[in-house]
Amino acid sequence: MEGSKILVILEDFDLRVKITEILTAGKYNVKSTDNGKHAIDIIRKNPVDVIISGKNLSEIDGFGVLLVVNKFTETAGISFIMLLHDKDYDLARRAMELGADGHLMIPFDDGELLNQVEVRLRKKRLQHDLFLKKHLQLRNIDNSKDDMSWLRSRFEGSLPRHFKKNQVLYYKGERRALGLHYIISGKIKTYVTDTAGNVFITGIYGPHEYFGLQGTLLGIENKEIAEAIDNSEILTIPFAEVQHLITDYPEIFSVFAKDLAQTLSTRDEKLLDIAYYSVRKRIAKAIIGLAKLGHGAENGQFILPRHDLACIVGIATETLSRVLGDFTKEGLIEKEGNNIIVLDAKSLEMMKN
Repeated sequence: MEGSKILVILEDFDLRVKITEILTAGKYNVKSTDNGKHAIDIIRKNPVDVIISGKNLSEIDGFGVLLVVNKFTETAGISFIMLLHDKDYDLARRAMELGADGHLMIPFDDGELLNQVEVRLRKKRLQHDLFLKKHLQLRNIDNSKDDMSWLRSRFEGSLPRHFKKNQVLYYKGERRALGLHYIISGKIKTYVTDTAGNVFITGIYGPHEYFGLQGTLLGIENKEIAEAIDNSEILTIPFAEVQHLITDYPEIFSVFAKDLAQTLSTRDEKLLDIAYYSVRKRIAKAIIGLAKLGHGAENGQFILPRHDLACIVGIATETLSRVLGDFTKEGLIEKEGNNIIVLDAKSLEMMKN
């Protein structure tokens, strides 16, 4: 397919030039290198559609490049063709076992090379379209009761990643983890920090919720840190795939914009609370909000570390503990470790400033 991006990684200069010229004549966008480490840097910064690689490379060999490509979510979908010398059948078998999509034996003619590339690109496109039809079930979003229900189904069939409690999913400034992340189980928090190490939590997400929309739409880098509150299972739609969805189905962008606007509206409300509400009022409002979101086993309760609750409200943990102690004495809540049970929701909601 014209314009598709292809990376050629070969130690043999003459062969590398020959393949580049053939593919360029086929109207592909081609980059080349003889260095495996440099190739990985290229792929991680600007993912390509197809990689054609030999085995012997500088610093990291072709099998090493293949392993790295298949290791990360944002690059695992790249088609990988291993270039081998005639009768290297053991190496060909090893390449396929490690996840290569195909191999091409030297010597080959121009037609064989172009056919290998075109078959990989066509198969990738057909798989993408089939997946959309099967899992997205796109319909008129305006008539949908749940604007994002079709997006949730998009995660089906992806391989989940497992994160331990307190493990960071991605840091501020990272581009490699851009994408939409869907929670199968566990809880995730997103937060920002200042130079003094103070933390402000921007979001708490539980099962069947997704996060990462802001960074995905900006397309530059993640602006927050994401960390697992509990052991969690996460599915991800990589940034490049989200961009394809937006391009192919422009109506999706309006749904994303609406969702992002709602998130920003909630954050504006939190900032107003910090500016004008008393500590007691802010804590009461946070407790009610978290209990309603259902981040616990039953209605009226939630489980969240005290430090995280303090970072949501924007106060010191010691201050939070003192106020929670007062709420407990007043019969408004009950505490069981990190579990907070709301006993008098109406009094919390109506608390004076």
